[in-house]
Amino acid sequence: MRLSRTFWLATLACLLARVGQPAQAHGPDHEVIVALTAEIARNPGDPERLLHRGERYRSHGDLASARLDFQAALSNNPACHPARLRLALVARDQEKLPESLQLLDQTLAAQPTNLLARVARADVLIRSGRPGEAIPEYDRIIADSPQPRPDVFLSRSRTLLAHDTNAWARALEGVEDGIRRLGPVPSLQLHALELEERGGRVDAALARIDAIMAGMDRRERWLARRGDVLLAAGRTRDARTEYQRSLAALDRLPERLRRTIASEELRQELEAKLAVNPSGNQTSPSR
Repeated sequence: MRLSRTFWLATLACLLARVGQPAQAHGPDHEVIVALTAEIARNPGDPERLLHRGERYRSHGDLASARLDFQAALSNNPACHPARLRLALVARDQEKLPESLQLLDQTLAAQPTNLLARVARADVLIRSGRPGEAIPEYDRIIADSPQPRPDVFLSRSRTLLAHDTNAWARALEGVEDGIRRLGPVPSLQLHALELEERGGRVDAALARIDAIMAGMDRRERWLARRGDVLLAAGRTRDARTEYQRSLAALDRLPERLRRTIASEELRQELEAKLAVNPSGNQTSPSR
């Protein structure tokens, strides 16, 4: 049965997660590997069991064993695209980037809408120092997916900035597209705020903070963030007002919340900022 694109994206984080140093499988996974090894001995070359065991090995960082299983599955069935894709992921994690890219290109030649392969290809291009070539991959993923994950929009934005540090406006446009399609996802809203601050769009950044605060009961940190935006713009008097509002919001909290480490640290930060320029005179922007 053909799996949906939504399924492929939903499993993306698990399947593409980079594995660290090789580790020996243990516990239930070890038992599964032992059982699969016995089944493979009875059914040599079974692609499904080789894929299953290889994925178990890969999840534990035993890339050498995973490679052998995926190669065996592909050798027995050259049209086994899941084996080719997983072999590409192993090659990537072994820093064999040209091999990984070749395997991914072969997979996509047969399955152009395989979103896992496209995300992996973008990742390999970035690791190869070619972020500019990864951007169209993210464009294609977003275009082909009925419900893209927020992290795809974030990855595209960060790749754009890695390729061109002055591309904040284009990066912001892409994140805004994600917000229009997915709604006010917090990670996208926060990244959009960072981009607006980066571009010196003070009023837009303040408006976005206000939109974020609108649905929140606790606003002290966002009021402090408003102060930081205003201070960076040289509007010191306005920044002081926001810092004072943040302190007042802290004071209104129940005692159990006022006495947390996070609240105490915020209070110290605010008091330090207010002490720097007690007169509240407006200063010139620092950038």
